[in-house]
Amino acid sequence: MIDTLRILPVHPSDEKEKSNETALGVEEGGIQSAEALLLARYFMYSQVYMHPIRRIYDIHLRDFLEEWLEGGKFSIDLSDHLVITDNEVTSAFLSAAIDKNSNGHLHAERIVKRKHFKLIYERNPNDIEVNPEAGKAVYKALCEHFDAEYFRHDKYFQKGEALDFPVRMRDDQIVPSLAISATLKAVPIVAMDYVFANRDILNKATKWLRENHDDIIKPEKEEEIDDEKT
Repeated sequence: MIDTLRILPVHPSDEKEKSNETALGVEEGGIQSAEALLLARYFMYSQVYMHPIRRIYDIHLRDFLEEWLEGGKFSIDLSDHLVITDNEVTSAFLSAAIDKNSNGHLHAERIVKRKHFKLIYERNPNDIEVNPEAGKAVYKALCEHFDAEYFRHDKYFQKGEALDFPVRMRDDQIVPSLAISATLKAVPIVAMDYVFANRDILNKATKWLRENHDDIIKPEKEEEIDDEKT
């Protein structure tokens, strides 16, 4: 693919207009390599970067930092900010995991002793058809029935549209990649919606969620949504 990379003019959306813009594109012979690269990126995000265990450790680390750092945030003073590196943070949560009186002890212990929250719910096509905000509804219901401290909600949706770039065909025509690649049109967006639960309440919460699942994911009534907007 590197051998086929080219700086090419952007194909105008209006055929009558001329565009002076350029973008990184490929020769026609590189389109399959570009498809492979973008598919690999999708699989890396969906299977590695968005893996639920990786995501929950981010949350536990954030919770720890909010309690450990003064004011719950990193200092915006440059000299103070640069003093805190990965080494200081790692040392801090290792110490906090041992000392029950340390700020952030509970979150540090979850990280160090692998007592992380467990996945109790993730988005699925059936629930999304009923309620696009099913994850939020599940999290809200669990927090109301039990206690918010037992649960964490983590949601991510890829921003932007399918990646479109210019392709120079063998006859020297410049065309958009989406016009000639059915594969690129079909690459899914990266999306995840997780709800995590404390291990201490996981079994009880899972049972309750199964028993009340259908009622929980029903979308709110129109009047309730209007009240929230107001």
